[in-house]
This record gives sequence, C-alpha cells and structure tokens, in this order.
Amino acid sequence: MYKEVEGREAMGYLATKPTMIITSLHESGVLNAGVFGAYTNLSPRHVGAALSVASHTYANIIRSGEFVINVPGADIVKTIAVLARPIPPERSELDEAGLTSRPGVVVATPSIAECVAAVEFRFDREVPIGRHHFVIGEVAGGWIREDCLDADGKIDIFRARVIKDFKYPAPLYVTPGEVVEG
Repeated sequence: MYKEVEGREAMGYLATKPTMIITSLHESGVLNAGVFGAYTNLSPRHVGAALSVASHTYANIIRSGEFVINVPGADIVKTIAVLARPIPPERSELDEAGLTSRPGVVVATPSIAECVAAVEFRFDREVPIGRHHFVIGEVAGGWIREDCLDADGKIDIFRARVIKDFKYPAPLYVTPGEVVEG
C-alpha cells in the first residue's frame, strides 16, 4: 500500500537526505535513472542537486521540466550499481537493473516501484557551477510505502532502511545501524 500526496507534504519523505535515484524522461519516452548521493533542501517546497551538464539526467530535466527523486531501501542496493553504468539513452537503466516503473502521481515522469518513496518535482531554475549546474525543483507530489511512514508523516529511516553513500565512488552504503556493500 502506498500513500500518495500532492504538494509539500511529500518533502517529509526526503527528511533524512538518503542516497537518491533521479528518474527523468528522455525525449524518446525512455525512462532514465541516475544515482546521486547528495541534494539540498532549500525551502519547504524546493530541493537542489548538482548535476553534470553532460549527463542524460540534466538534459532530460531541462527539456521536460520535471524529475522524480526516488528513495531506495537497502533491499535494492545491489541493483543501484547497474544504474551508475554508462547506458545509452535509447535503453532504460530500469530495464537493465530489472526494476519496475510506477506512474507519476502529478508529473508524467514515472518513479521506481521498488523504492520506499518518491518525490516528484517540476524544474524551477538552475545555477551554473563549473561543469555542473545546481538544478532546483519545486515539489509537486509523491508517494511513500505506508509501512515506512513515521507518526509525523515523514519517512521512518529504520523501517525504510534508507541508504546513504559512505565511500564514493565505491559502492559502499550505510543504513541506520549497518554498512551494506553494493
């Protein structure tokens, strides 16, 4: 069971700053997925992430005007390495990893069904910083597995078993109370 919401309530699903998978749509309709270890909550409605201007993720966000931050749990940590491989834009990283897409709640970009939560964003603006651009999105909605909610309507990091990059770029992640090798 999933709890779907529209608007800023979904920001509580990113309260712990876990490792994230950004999904975006290529102009051909192929679903793109990239793994990122850091983002910044800028306001109750805005998140920013530094993306390489050479990445498919960046190009898709700028063209489509939307993206989804997916929060993986430790149960799919082994498949995350597949998403980081250089996969051509005509092939979906989700297909390569054996993951399933889930339709957006508010945006057209799908999320990843195997993740514990997903927060949907509309592109707001970008700030150039060298070879990266700081891409800012405004929350549109999202979903969370109901068994991963805490009493305040935010993500429960223990039940969700969220992961955090521990040693980048090596696939080593930390969950609350354990280290998981990817």
